[in-house]
Amino acid sequence: MSNGLNNLYEFGDFRFDGETNTLRRGAALVALSPKASELLKLLVERGGEIVSKREIFDKIWAETFVEDGVLTQNIYTLRQVLGTNANGGQYIENVARRGYLFAAPIVISRAEKIEAERRTSPAKVFFGEEIKHSSVETSEIVLPHLPFADDANGSTNAVRARSFHSVLPTKTVEKTAPHFVWKKALTIGVGVLLLAAVGFGFYQFHWQRTAHDEAQSAPIEKIRLQRLTDDGDVIHPTISPNGELLIYVRQQETGESLWLKQLATGVSAQILPPSRKGFRSPAFSPDGNYLFFKEDSTSAAIYQIALYGGAPKKIIDNVSGDFSISPDGKQFAFFRRSPDALTHQLILSDADGGNERLLSAKMLPARYRSGAPAWSPDGKTLIVSAGSVKEPRPILLKIDAETGRETEFSNFRWNQIVRFLWMPDGANIVVTARSADEGVSQIWLVGASDGEVRRLTNDLENYFWLSLSADGKKLVTRQQTTVSHLWLLPDGDLKNARQITFGERNHDGIRGLAQTKDGKIIFSAATNTIADLYATDADGKNRVRLTVDDGEDDTYPAAADGDNIFFTSHRGGGGRQIWRMNADGRDQKQVTFGEKAKETAYSAAVSPDGKEVYFIKVSALPSAIWKVSIEGGEPQPVSQLKDATVNDFLAISPDGKWFAYRHVSGEKLAETEDATRTVGVLPTSGDAAPKLFDVSLRLAPLQWKNDSSGFYYIAGTPNAATLRLQPISGGEPQKILDFPNRIFNFAWSSDGKNLVVARGRQSGDALLLTNLP
Repeated sequence: MSNGLNNLYEFGDFRFDGETNTLRRGAALVALSPKASELLKLLVERGGEIVSKREIFDKIWAETFVEDGVLTQNIYTLRQVLGTNANGGQYIENVARRGYLFAAPIVISRAEKIEAERRTSPAKVFFGEEIKHSSVETSEIVLPHLPFADDANGSTNAVRARSFHSVLPTKTVEKTAPHFVWKKALTIGVGVLLLAAVGFGFYQFHWQRTAHDEAQSAPIEKIRLQRLTDDGDVIHPTISPNGELLIYVRQQETGESLWLKQLATGVSAQILPPSRKGFRSPAFSPDGNYLFFKEDSTSAAIYQIALYGGAPKKIIDNVSGDFSISPDGKQFAFFRRSPDALTHQLILSDADGGNERLLSAKMLPARYRSGAPAWSPDGKTLIVSAGSVKEPRPILLKIDAETGRETEFSNFRWNQIVRFLWMPDGANIVVTARSADEGVSQIWLVGASDGEVRRLTNDLENYFWLSLSADGKKLVTRQQTTVSHLWLLPDGDLKNARQITFGERNHDGIRGLAQTKDGKIIFSAATNTIADLYATDADGKNRVRLTVDDGEDDTYPAAADGDNIFFTSHRGGGGRQIWRMNADGRDQKQVTFGEKAKETAYSAAVSPDGKEVYFIKVSALPSAIWKVSIEGGEPQPVSQLKDATVNDFLAISPDGKWFAYRHVSGEKLAETEDATRTVGVLPTSGDAAPKLFDVSLRLAPLQWKNDSSGFYYIAGTPNAATLRLQPISGGEPQKILDFPNRIFNFAWSSDGKNLVVARGRQSGDALLLTNLP
């Protein structure tokens, strides 16, 4: 589509100068980095054509070795700058496995051609009509570059190209009587004034209309983004009340460390060294003098530390999840599980940890979900995320900080709500959440009074953490990129590992992975932003989609004899239940049923004979192991644990004698440097107490060894995993494999010979958003 040098490419409200690599929106110059400008030029020059990633790297980064993430970030930057086109779509589209294309119509004009037309063409006014004149000489009167209305063919840019410079007749060459000359001059002058008045009136109308449209447009077009870190291992970035400092956690090989950065200078300093206990939910005191954080485990303590380091001081013990500080700095709000794990409690305390008081509570299966309670600016109301009995998907609740009275607001459907903060003006709550029809978590604004939902981000990355400056002008978030592919390790040998799934943004196997006895690999993958299950051969060939449904189908599929596949699904809008299908995806049937969404079931484990399926049942009673025939019927309880519950995962040994599950007790574990989780090994008969193993389990799934002598699990750091084997006879776990990168999931074949892993990377950095609506 290129016509040579000095091209002007016009699309939407934008004009890109191909000679100077500058982008303008209307009259305003749009700031772009040199590489982003080069990338935009390449795409508009090839407008409507797919440009492969290889070609982009060869032309834009020919002399530099860069990773795919660099291209992704530049595409993201351009999309943020350009916003959406007239049809609501992206200007730059990704074509899976092929590359990128510029998808909007482009009007191309040669700058020298425009200049020539300006000097020789008859005058054109803003509505495109010619001014009639006889033989006249012309001298330029350059009109301001006004915005133009669409012509009959809907082409704004065509009119702009014709009218980029206009000329008006100023004098004749005919001899005419003086009074006629004055009369004609007066007529021309009146015409010029009239034209100017009409033009000014149109400009005013268009400017007012544009201003109104901008006020009604999506906030995403106004937001400005700036990357604050580039380490790739950053979590929990939190901005200081004055907006000058950033506290964040780095996930390093030796543990998690706490860092402080001055935003003006870019200087960072470590204030707490790496720890295996980790640092969660860092927060500034409202005066900015102190920092607070929680250990990264289910029930751990909140600590206080001076701004520039020192010895941490324990403030509150036995805190579940994140916490928050009231705007006046006088109160903490946090969650705690009751000793029997049946009740989720919302608790307030004084700033020194004293005077604890129960504000609200929920009995299972209803519960409070992830995300710290968010205080209103006046400190009178809290926002929390909770699971409703009627709707198992998360909802947002307002809770009166004095009475504990709850009010649900916003009927928007979420699949996941991660974090939420009240804006300082009290008008909106900013939320990181995954909507019901999307596979990534985005940033949203929710009206505090009417629950109206507006989107702040719209891209393919995940946003999880949120932090606001005291004036609400600076918002910091964590932008996360995840890629996972399946790899086959014959005989468990890492040196012979073979990649069997491919793609740019795959999430293969993260939410479910299993091998059938006939060698098929069953795994979860995101299609149209919803997770479904797929089957493939061990070499990655003959890939078949097994589930297609509005509800998400995932959660560690379990296979028996290659005949049936069991999985967990939210189908029908109810709670999680166990489903069964044939190995080819046919004959899908629900196996477990909750009582009016008050009960849920997940983590299916099939008996060795393939006749029964065991699962974790969540109800008004403590979570426990139940079983039911694979044909359905009345479920029966199996486990009868005392002062403990079954959580997260369930696996049955190949000989059918043992369960392995996450054992959650009301008793607080002794503090250790390494964060551990308790795995219970219980006889399937349920007639004996479980054996308990405290292991450094980083991922929820585990799998039995094929001879039932122990179970495999993943330990290590997020980006350098270790596969370990814990013998159920006792003793220290054995290290089987060290992976130099991130492992999201794993599954051994039934004969114990071949290992499949979901392997990839997950990077996260702090992003600053300004110019918020």
